[in-house]
Amino acid sequence: MTDIPTVLQRIESDFPAFRPVSSPAKGRAVASPFEGLRVSPLKNTVLLDYLGTRGIPSDIATRECVEVHYRMRGKWYFAVGFKNRKGGLEIRNPYFKGAVSPKDITHVSHNAGDRRQSPVLVFEGFMDYLSYLALKEGQAVPDCVVLNSVANLPKAVDILKSYGQVCCFLDNDETGRKAVEEIGRLCEKVVDKAVHYLPHKDLNEFLQERIKSSQADRTKSGQACG
Repeated sequence: MTDIPTVLQRIESDFPAFRPVSSPAKGRAVASPFEGLRVSPLKNTVLLDYLGTRGIPSDIATRECVEVHYRMRGKWYFAVGFKNRKGGLEIRNPYFKGAVSPKDITHVSHNAGDRRQSPVLVFEGFMDYLSYLALKEGQAVPDCVVLNSVANLPKAVDILKSYGQVCCFLDNDETGRKAVEEIGRLCEKVVDKAVHYLPHKDLNEFLQERIKSSQADRTKSGQACG
């Protein structure tokens, strides 16, 4: 897994237009005027390396995400994009977190069976959804709903109600807990999965820590054999 400083150094030296003139506060979704929007298959190695620093394998990234180029304040930028069901996009790169309207949820159907007999997994953001796929790589995955912000929860209720069980992989914070409580109030069978990745805030942090621990174990094993 490529380390973050190396990726950022590559971005600064090879792709200076990667960083917007002014960046939003961390964790804040931004409504910005995107011009000349271009969406294509995800191929840019810098973007793939960025996702790699978050623990997301390239095969999952290219399957689930797109590459977005856009102009803002007269300059061109590029980022990873994740589509929602209304055609809008969540946009991420190391310096920028935003969205192209319309804002909505993403519903990913992996199975064609009876929803009433099947579970659905709920994620707050697409990075956690990708993290789940990375953790379960090679295994069957149930249908998933990515809220793309807990503010979109009301838009997901009807879909969630159509499943036999709702498994919540939301953040380990007050907002996440309140969202789980609300889902529990509206849906019959709800399971809070966030306890499984405590003390980490979210599933992506858990994935990154798991990768670091695995790498450390391999290093110790190699030193012992040497």
